[in-house]
Amino acid sequence: MAIFMIEHGSFQMEVIDQTLVVKCFDAWNTETVVRMCKEYKELVKTIKDKPWACLVDLSQWELSTPDMWEKIDELNEWANQNNQKYEAVICSLSIQRMFLEASHEVLTNVESRFCDDLQEAFNWLQSVGVYNSPS
Repeated sequence: MAIFMIEHGSFQMEVIDQTLVVKCFDAWNTETVVRMCKEYKELVKTIKDKPWACLVDLSQWELSTPDMWEKIDELNEWANQNNQKYEAVICSLSIQRMFLEASHEVLTNVESRFCDDLQEAFNWLQSVGVYNSPS
């Protein structure tokens, strides 16, 4: 008999111009991370022919189970090899930033910036040419 774990936490993702916007909510477990990584790669396939960015909004996120970071490291390595050039991150907790800074070590081709809010993140991504603000 198979035992299926129910996802805890949620996320929303959308592509805007050459930017994948990821908004994370609540506390995550492994099942949520696995689904997010799969959907992330599917969306990136639509923009990876040109340099692209990821905007990660963690302002409503409450961390996750420790095993998540291995999957995030793998995802970052994949993104690094698939034309990601920029990453903007919005953190609400200093511990989030600490974990994210460690996970970004594999992003050798990616310029990362921590931002205070969405507007600051969008402004920076617009300045590097991967996001056009709606008029």
